[in-house]
Amino acid sequence: MNFAYLISAYTDAPHVKRLVDALHPEAHFFIHVDKKSDITPFVSLIQGSNIHFLEDRVAVRWGTITQVDFQMALIKAAIEYPVTFDYLFFLSGQDYPLWSNEHITRWMESQQGTEFLSGIRIDKDEKSMQQQRAIYQSFRPLFNLSFLSERMNTRLSILYRKVMWMLGRRKRLTLMVGGEQWDLYKGADYWGISQQLASYIYNMYKSHPEIYRYFKDSFAPSETMMQTIAFNSAEWRKRCILWEGEYPGLAALTPLHFIIYDPVIKVMDETDYETLMASGKMFARKLRTGASDQLVALLDGRN
Repeated sequence: MNFAYLISAYTDAPHVKRLVDALHPEAHFFIHVDKKSDITPFVSLIQGSNIHFLEDRVAVRWGTITQVDFQMALIKAAIEYPVTFDYLFFLSGQDYPLWSNEHITRWMESQQGTEFLSGIRIDKDEKSMQQQRAIYQSFRPLFNLSFLSERMNTRLSILYRKVMWMLGRRKRLTLMVGGEQWDLYKGADYWGISQQLASYIYNMYKSHPEIYRYFKDSFAPSETMMQTIAFNSAEWRKRCILWEGEYPGLAALTPLHFIIYDPVIKVMDETDYETLMASGKMFARKLRTGASDQLVALLDGRN
């Protein structure tokens, strides 16, 4: 199988190199390094004809449309590359595989036709969705005024959100696309999808500017835009992972990654090894040079 790994990085170039070295040597790696970060350590450490660093880099601000910007840039680079990929995996530069490459290949061969993109409809009656509905009803525009620091722009965005909420302004949990009403779905940043679905999502995003207009002032649109496009398609909806009932939490909505929120994402170390291996997940997030070195050694020696 042909795999493309789409990697979002901003720090810890040595670990990104370990991640790339641990995965299929014949795969192609498309890497976006945050524009605010120095790209030199990454390009000096990670080299090869199958390594593709994005030249048009985005200054990323978490929870904003900038995450969609680089996500779509990575997808574009992969689907326009002159190789047809069976699956595209989206990873963080702080991930690491829990399975061998042979295990990943065998399992993915047995799963062809399944899209590892999960989602749950936000506008549901379940009580557990009340908090989620409130989060996504808030207007969260990205302010990027050049005469203000990033911190001040962020504070301005927060102030705007609070004022709009106090004024009773709510963002709709549906959007109109091509004359049709779409429901809003939430999932996770990390996924594994076919090149066909990736192309469909990218082409819908590019050909329907109303999609961008809706998500540009949404919370964490990188966790909702792709899911909303896929789950509002009768063809692709049945191949993705739809969650029904109560909200399961973001960790459960991440189909291929094992993540611990405690209350923020936990940095894994060797004490997490048994838990990781029992998780049944393909990847772990997150690992860090220094804190996770012994864990990486255990994972590398597991086969």
